[in-house]
Amino acid sequence: MLALAVSLGIAEHLTAMGDVISSGTSSWQGSDYEIVYWSQFPTGSPFGSQYFTDLYPEFDAGVADDFEFAETTTITRIRWWGGYWNGSQPYPIDTSVLIYLYLDDGTGHAPTLPQHSTAIQTWIIPPGNYDEVLDGSYYRCEFDFPSGVVFDPGVKYWFEIRKSFAYTPYGLYGWVESAPGLLAPSVQGFDGLGIPWWRVRDAGSAFELTWVPPTTLDRSTWAEIKTIF
Repeated sequence: MLALAVSLGIAEHLTAMGDVISSGTSSWQGSDYEIVYWSQFPTGSPFGSQYFTDLYPEFDAGVADDFEFAETTTITRIRWWGGYWNGSQPYPIDTSVLIYLYLDDGTGHAPTLPQHSTAIQTWIIPPGNYDEVLDGSYYRCEFDFPSGVVFDPGVKYWFEIRKSFAYTPYGLYGWVESAPGLLAPSVQGFDGLGIPWWRVRDAGSAFELTWVPPTTLDRSTWAEIKTIF
């Protein structure tokens, strides 16, 4: 009975997003201390991307979006926008974040399958090891990778980002969409709702990929670096 109730609740939210929570906005103005290599701002609503620690595996959900660089690029930070709903607890929820990096499956429209196990790199971020603040309708998150992540030129990659926490009593979490988005639209999988991995959506997802210099650089040196780019 619990599983059925959860399924119906999620289905209502995913099929009528605008009836539950408003479209996304952001007050983020950027930072003078980082170089932004990829940017898609929030424009819509969150779509379920979560590992439910209290439910059967078939309620696993994920959203992924693609990106590509014209030359070899190193990033040190990822920023994304997410939202919560159907929960009874104060937000945000400080819980684990799961980030998966995939190669394209060769179609240009989806990551490789099976989900999660074919990721070329995975980060399991413990609570308290990323920043999360209210930003407009939703929450802006930032995570600094332990070391720079290098991407080859002309290769399409996909990031999947989801949170891990129990549906009861916390509800759901999703990655906010960005319309129209760059490259291919984002994709989603949600076995509990009959959404196959990876079903193509109609917009991208809101995230940024940036490079942040070492903290030892002073302000004048950082200004000189920025002029190069």
